[in-house]
Amino acid sequence: MSQATSNSIDQAPRRRAAADTFSKSVLLIAGLMIVQRAIGFFRSFYVCGALSADEVGQWDLAFNFLMLAAPLTVLGIPGAFGRFLAKYETHGDQKRFLSQTLIACLVLTFASCTSIWLMAETVAEYFFGSTEFKGLVRLLAIGLPVVIFFNFSTSWFSGKRLNRFVFRIQFTQTLFFAVACVASLRLFSVSAKWVVISYLASCLIGVLLAFGYFAVEEETQDAERASDSAMDHTMWRKLLPFAIWVWVGNALENLFSLCDRMLLVNFYPDSGVDVQYLIGQYHTACIFPLLLMSIGAMAASTGMPYLAKDWEEGRQQAVADRMNLMMKAVGMICLAGSVGVLLIAPVLFGDLWKDKFTLGEALLPMALCFCSIGAISTVTQNYVWCIEKAWITSCFVLMGLIVNFVSGYFLVQRMGIEGVVASTLVAHLFVLSAVFIVCIRHGLRIDLGVLLIGIAILGVSAGKTTALFGFLMIAFLCLKSTLIIDARLRTKLIGQLTQRLRLS
Repeated sequence: MSQATSNSIDQAPRRRAAADTFSKSVLLIAGLMIVQRAIGFFRSFYVCGALSADEVGQWDLAFNFLMLAAPLTVLGIPGAFGRFLAKYETHGDQKRFLSQTLIACLVLTFASCTSIWLMAETVAEYFFGSTEFKGLVRLLAIGLPVVIFFNFSTSWFSGKRLNRFVFRIQFTQTLFFAVACVASLRLFSVSAKWVVISYLASCLIGVLLAFGYFAVEEETQDAERASDSAMDHTMWRKLLPFAIWVWVGNALENLFSLCDRMLLVNFYPDSGVDVQYLIGQYHTACIFPLLLMSIGAMAASTGMPYLAKDWEEGRQQAVADRMNLMMKAVGMICLAGSVGVLLIAPVLFGDLWKDKFTLGEALLPMALCFCSIGAISTVTQNYVWCIEKAWITSCFVLMGLIVNFVSGYFLVQRMGIEGVVASTLVAHLFVLSAVFIVCIRHGLRIDLGVLLIGIAILGVSAGKTTALFGFLMIAFLCLKSTLIIDARLRTKLIGQLTQRLRLS
């Protein structure tokens, strides 16, 4: 081979990993949801069966602390990848974009973890209810970086529309967490601390796998822009305001899951009741509902890069069509999942958990309802992100949080833990209604089918009978009308299904 030929090969740009198509991404994320939720169910079932109710409460508080602290620490920068990465990828600036956002997140993470370590007693007193949990807080401070960069890596690959990488990373983390939980609780002590350690170790495994994908992913080397300083200024001027509003919104949404816990810790009227016991009961009621909410979050993060690409290319009608399809799909999954959970609840709470969490079973319908509403709300906010008005949704989430706290403060005095759950339902409904109004005012036409599914989901809060009736109503409309699935989509789905059956 000649030297000239060799040099031309060496200097040729390496081919980037091809982005996944939207349909492939949907299939990947759907598969991930099924596998992840199945593994998560068995893990949660084992953990709740092995730990006492107060230990379950400690794990619940620790997990929610990590979920709140991780996005707060990095100012929501990874949350903006889905909206902005396509801009810089198109112009060949993604490598610079990655390096600058990574450095910023490293600096912020170091400052936050150091602060938590130094203020461990204060955090333990106000977050866990006692300074005796100072050691647990310091464990969380040590483990917080792996949670942050696990989220960073999955957000990056999702923004690049490389959802096959996201699938592998999250599947590995989920599986390792389940195996580590069982092993640590059997080999060491049956305590919340070992569940926390298992979770942090699983996130570390996910980060290492993601680092391997970062290292082997082939990128074009000669497409970097020469005007780095100009790109720096432009990038942060556009990215940072959006990221901060996403950060505020995510932080406020995470506070929803903490607000009711903090109301119980600080304002529960009966001082003779062990509050961590109540939180443990509430945790079991939220195991399945939070899986439904995570489906909404996963669907939103998967769809955002594709919506952003359509929006940047001027295809607003395609954005509207995908938005309605995503809202209906997530709503139907949540409705079907809620009915299924309510049907198996007597077996789960009675036969398998031996009536240890009877209060959790009573709270289950309202928890399923507000988590399903939250899932639809998360998906709907994608449209507001497309028009780059994330501050609007953050304001509404803040108002919803205020509604949650104020109504919860009064209801917990009269209704106890049931009042706290009811206030959370009202707050989520307020946020969804407000986001709907904003989307409609900015040109999104919401299908009637979305509203009908929402009404059916509200029926879940009343219990098994109304939930089943709502599900059967929506199933009938899917089969006999075009309100939920229009004729064009039905024809397309039938054609794809027929083709797959022929190939199999």
